[in-house]
Amino acid sequence: MIYGYARVSTNHQDTELQRSALESAGCDHIFEEHASGRKSNRPVLKRLIATMQAGDELVVWKLDRIGRNVLHALLMFQQLQEKGINFRSITDGVDLKTASGRYNFRNILSAAQYESDLNSERTLAGLAVARAKGRIGGRRPKFTSEQWDEMERMLASGCSRQQVAIAYNVGISTLYKKFPAVKSL
Repeated sequence: MIYGYARVSTNHQDTELQRSALESAGCDHIFEEHASGRKSNRPVLKRLIATMQAGDELVVWKLDRIGRNVLHALLMFQQLQEKGINFRSITDGVDLKTASGRYNFRNILSAAQYESDLNSERTLAGLAVARAKGRIGGRRPKFTSEQWDEMERMLASGCSRQQVAIAYNVGISTLYKKFPAVKSL
């Protein structure tokens, strides 16, 4: 039996391209998953491997669909080999039945890990630059400090939290968190 595995990192992406390639490669069953390639805990992939038997083949569109962590991927491939399951990557020229396929597998997996590590380094460097400029990661604040001061003045002058919440389109619970006790003017 030939099984296909398609993975995308987020729910905003789709597996259409991978699915089409896997169908063309003759996959009898295709398993799809939405999960980061950096995560080792992927329930669909685990269920797929548990389903497979000796003589079956696991096919992916590209090797990095299995993951970007060399250790996790190597352990998974060892598990496949122990079960007598072959692995093939369509676009990378990897077929673990062949010596050149095994060679390509190790090189491509190392390159994927390198790319993932570079992305992490760039992200951390960008965050450090932003922090040095006084910006903190995450989304921009909804309100300026002047707007928060105005909300506090409104509460202190007798406006209810509900009135302030409506005026600024903010949740009442947010106002309680920001201003647990407001003193009247």
